[in-house]
Amino acid sequence: MKFVTKIKLLMLAMFICTTSLGAQEGFDKNDLTKEQQKLMQEQRILIKANREAFKASLTVEQLAILENSDLSKAERRHALMLTFTQAQKNLIKDNKAKVNRLKERFRATFTHDQRRQLRTRSRTRSGEDRNELRESIRRDRKRKKKPYGGG
Repeated sequence: MKFVTKIKLLMLAMFICTTSLGAQEGFDKNDLTKEQQKLMQEQRILIKANREAFKASLTVEQLAILENSDLSKAERRHALMLTFTQAQKNLIKDNKAKVNRLKERFRATFTHDQRRQLRTRSRTRSGEDRNELRESIRRDRKRKKKPYGGG
């Protein structure tokens, strides 16, 4: 199995039930205050440290499960979760709690304008996605109506 795939699976296992950085993805770094940038950096460092700690806790058996190419990704994930020790489960739970606390601290620093900007970007994005979908459906329908044979 490729090294990159192993890393992806490790990250998947590490962040089972962990939410994404959601709100932070909507901002350009220039839109953030120094405090917010510092909180984002703390969160990145925390996630990286948590990932490394989790990787270090994997047993030979668990690494073998990750390398087993006979299993689908879902099967590997399920098999891996079944082999987690209580310490590993606690590590994942604690990591999730730490990330969520830091994310809440970050959200608490949003100004009114930043919240409005985030909502606007979210609405615009979903609107663009709907429009793109409509256009692709229209193009597909037009293609189906055209007779084959160059007519």
